[in-house]
Order: sequence, then C-alpha cells, then structure tokens
Amino acid sequence: MTSTTDVREFVVNQRNGVKGLVDSLKLTTLPSPYIQPPQKRLTSDKILSSSSQIPVIDVSNWNDPQVASEICDAAAKLGLFQIVNHGIAPVELKALVAAARGFYQLPVEERSRYWKGSSVSETAWLTTSFSPYKDSVLEWRDYIKFEFLPQRHGFDDTWPPVCKAQVTDHFKRMKPIANKILNILINNLNSTINESNQQTLMGTMRMNFNYYPECPEPSLAIGTGRHSDINTLTLLLQEDGVFSSLYARATEDGDKWIHVPPIPGAIVVNIGDVLQIMSNDRYRSVEHYVLVNKSCSRVSVPVFCEPIRDSVIQPLPEVLENNEMARYRKVVYSDYLKTFFERPHDGKANIESVKLQGCGL
Repeated sequence: MTSTTDVREFVVNQRNGVKGLVDSLKLTTLPSPYIQPPQKRLTSDKILSSSSQIPVIDVSNWNDPQVASEICDAAAKLGLFQIVNHGIAPVELKALVAAARGFYQLPVEERSRYWKGSSVSETAWLTTSFSPYKDSVLEWRDYIKFEFLPQRHGFDDTWPPVCKAQVTDHFKRMKPIANKILNILINNLNSTINESNQQTLMGTMRMNFNYYPECPEPSLAIGTGRHSDINTLTLLLQEDGVFSSLYARATEDGDKWIHVPPIPGAIVVNIGDVLQIMSNDRYRSVEHYVLVNKSCSRVSVPVFCEPIRDSVIQPLPEVLENNEMARYRKVVYSDYLKTFFERPHDGKANIESVKLQGCGL
C-alpha cells in the first residue's frame, strides 16, 4: 500500500477506515493522504498555556440562579463549558466509553456492515474522516453515528449488539439535561421553549462514537479539523486520561486556542450555529479542533441536539423586539446541513454564509 490512491482505496472504498489501516500496517510515518498542509495544523505557538478559561459549572441544583447565570455567561463569552454533578453516574459513563471501544474492537468485517451508503441499519452508519469522498486531505478519525427516533423510543434493534443498550440509555439520560440547558439559555433571551420552537431546538438527536487511532506523526495530522457545530447544542463525553486532544478557539479574533481537558465525570457543552443565529449573536458557537496522539487511541461521544430538517432558522422575535436588526437571513436547516457537508471543515464558513451584509463576525 504505497500510493495515495492505494490508501484511499483501502480506507474509504474498501470500508476499512483508519482503524483498519492502523491494524493492518505497522505505520512509522503518516500516509500522505493524511498529511495536513501547514496552515491547517494546530501548532504549539497557537495554544494558550492555561486551560483555566474553560468554565466548570456545578449543576447539582438546576434551579439555582447562579447556575443559570454561569451557563449564559459561558455561552456568550466562549461558547463552551463543562458541567459536573449532572446526575449521571461515573460507572454509566465508563460503560458508554467501553461500549464505544467495543464497537471498534469488532472485526473489520462486522464494523463495515454499518458503512454509510449500505448500512444494515437505517439509523446507524459508519464512515471515516469528514466527507471522505470529497476531502482533499483525510482526517485521522472514524465515527459511527446513531439517530434517536422518538417513535422508536430511541431503541433500534438494528444497532450493533455490542453497544445498542448503552447508546439507548445515554440518549435517554442526555435528553433531559439538554432540555434544562436549552430552557436556561432560551429564558435568558426573554423567550420560552414551546410547541412552536421545540422541534427547532431539539427535534432531532444524534450521537457519534468517534475513534481516533494512535498516529505515527500526530503533528502532521488532524483528528477533526477546525469547525463549529452547526446544530443547536452539543454535549460531549471525553475519555478520561487522554489529554491534549480537544481545543477551542479562545476568542473570535486571533488564532489562539485553549485545551479542553478531560475531567472525570464531566460533560463538555458547546453552543452550535443554530443557537448563535437564534440569539442574534448573543451566544457564540465555538470553533474547535481535535488533535491525535502517538502513543494511544482515543474515543469521544458527542450528542447533538438539532432541529428537524424542515425547520426555518432565524433570530427569535424576542431578541429583535427593540428594533434590533437581524444579523442573519432565514435558512432552512436541511439547506444549512447540505452546504456544511459540501465543503471541508473550514472554521465558521457556514454561518458566515447566512450572515446579512454589513454584519461581520
């Protein structure tokens, strides 16, 4: 397997993923399809030395006004925070991580049954990189995505047996937490969650099992490229003990990044583009990177709260009550999704595309 074409054929077309590549070869150098151009890499000179700017919020009392204040402040300033004492037992989170690893430990023939485009499941599919058939340079990541369908109560018998119980349970545990956070954020905009916007805020839920294998030359690769999540809200479980992986942009201006350390039992919460649009820039969707490691693999489990596909995304009427100008044009979420997946990870290019003229980021 010596050429770029051979690597892509093996990883993408033959459905082995980067996990299959690492398992098949004793790699000492990074295969050329994964070598990022210098401007795409997150180098040490761009990383701030302290992670103390990442708020860690104790949500043991959701009714505490201080909790609401801290959540709204973090959503406005950084677009990312961690929550602890959220009610999910550490043993349950560890079981979820073990289930994710269990999936990737399956034989490649079993994993490939879920490959996107021919998956045995309508609500679970596996792929690699970001858009592997379009990416000029591949990302060092495989992921399987699960879709939560309320009419099935989240459970789908076609999901991989090694993890379907844990996926179902995690969806059910995360939904009320997401709902509480969204209620706080929407109430802070002088609005409420009701029948008219419930489907826009979290009509759909999806979950990834992200897998980042050990990488022979991590400084040349990217696990997940620079981007902001396009959905409403993301709640991420990081694997304990694997540091120097997730980084968030420190400010909208400048190219400085903050490490988001894994905290045992914590959930990372980040604001997506939909909330930035609905809040008319009161909240900030945060750009983030994922780096990879030479000595160990890593898994992460994000849950994405999204609008249903035909939702119209626009600033809430309540934030425009005092003759404030809308900063974004209306956009149908399915169209927003389409443009996002038609380009490589590229910062906040997608939200910039719906920004009204004269309203720069």
